[in-house]
Amino acid sequence: MPLTPLHSAEWLQFITVPPVLTQPHKAGKLYISSASLTFTAAGQGTAKMLRLPPGKVRIWSDLSRIVCPQGTASSVLSVGYAAHVNEAGTTVAANAAALASVLAVGSAAIDAALALPAIGYLDLNSQNGIDIEVLFATANSPAAGEMILAIAYTRAG
Repeated sequence: MPLTPLHSAEWLQFITVPPVLTQPHKAGKLYISSASLTFTAAGQGTAKMLRLPPGKVRIWSDLSRIVCPQGTASSVLSVGYAAHVNEAGTTVAANAAALASVLAVGSAAIDAALALPAIGYLDLNSQNGIDIEVLFATANSPAAGEMILAIAYTRAG
C-alpha cells in the first residue's frame, strides 16, 4: 500500500498558484527565548521567567527545556503562563502547569524537555505578550544554584 497522503498541507499550499501562505505561528521562523533565575534562599511560590511576544505563538515542547538544581525533599516545579488578554480582547486565566506539571525536583536536579500534550505544541495568542512563570509548591525550591528555562516557539507577524 502506498503512502497516503504523499505531501504535507504546507507543501501543497506552497505549490498552489498563487501560493497560499502558511500561518507563521504554525510553520514560521523558530525563536528561542531563555531566562535564568539564581536561587539565594529556599522558598515556595511563583516566579516570572520571561515574556513571549504579542500575537499568535506556538510553543514547541520537545525543543523547550527546563534545568533546575535539586530542591528540598518532595519539592515540585510546574511551568505555565500568567493571565493575559488574547487578541479578541478576552481575558485568559492563568495556567500554572500548562507547559510542565509537577516536575519532581526534591529527589534530584532536572534537565528535561517540557511535557506538553501528545500533539507536542501549545498555541497561545495575546494582545500584549504572555508571561511564562515557574511555580514551586509542596516544598521549598533549591536554596542555591541556577534554574534555566528555554522556550522554543514560532510566531505570526
